[in-house]
Amino acid sequence: MAILRPEDISSSRRILEALGESVDEIKGYCCGQPAYNSGYRKEAQSVSRKMLRVTRPYETVVVPSGSCTSMVRTGIPKIFAGPRGLSITERTKAFFDFGEFVHSHPRLRELNFELTGTIAYHDSCHGRRELGITSKLIDLLEHINGLKLRRLPHEEECCGFGGAFTVKQPEVSVEIARTKLGEITETGAQILVSEDLSCLTHLQATAEGDGRKLETWTIAELLDRALNE
Repeated sequence: MAILRPEDISSSRRILEALGESVDEIKGYCCGQPAYNSGYRKEAQSVSRKMLRVTRPYETVVVPSGSCTSMVRTGIPKIFAGPRGLSITERTKAFFDFGEFVHSHPRLRELNFELTGTIAYHDSCHGRRELGITSKLIDLLEHINGLKLRRLPHEEECCGFGGAFTVKQPEVSVEIARTKLGEITETGAQILVSEDLSCLTHLQATAEGDGRKLETWTIAELLDRALNE
């Protein structure tokens, strides 16, 4: 995800440091999700093992992507069996989605977030179904003074991305995205916010292909714009 929008890393760092955290950035390591979703379990093991090894020194690992966090916490435990699998499963509990971590941080209420405007919120499948963090993210967004939040009528439905699905079934993927874009348009918001950059990338690309205007922000970018220091 950092390759697609590297500025989100800077936004994430700024918020975490404002909360008093010391931040080290880990670059160049994948969670293994692309291989896992395509059925290449051994390759997913190899890739995820390297990522787990390099993050081992850290007590907490914050991930600016719901789908990557979901892969670590729910996908990786499924591809390692035996005693080693148990230790790996325990290690994956140290990984948190960025919005989830910020929402639960004890110093969150010390920060002042203010931003005037209206946004629509897209709830990703990974965040909603596998991580179960929807209510936390909504509460975090409602913590921003002056912000009007518009939720979609069929919030629980997929945007059509689905990782490898968008490559294997592009026509279906795009039509699902168009349905979601129609609901976004009806909110009157010009900005779409989500914790998952993959969803935002898919929706923005579809919107641009159809000649629609849509600006997309991750939760990290939104909080960065709203932070008053």
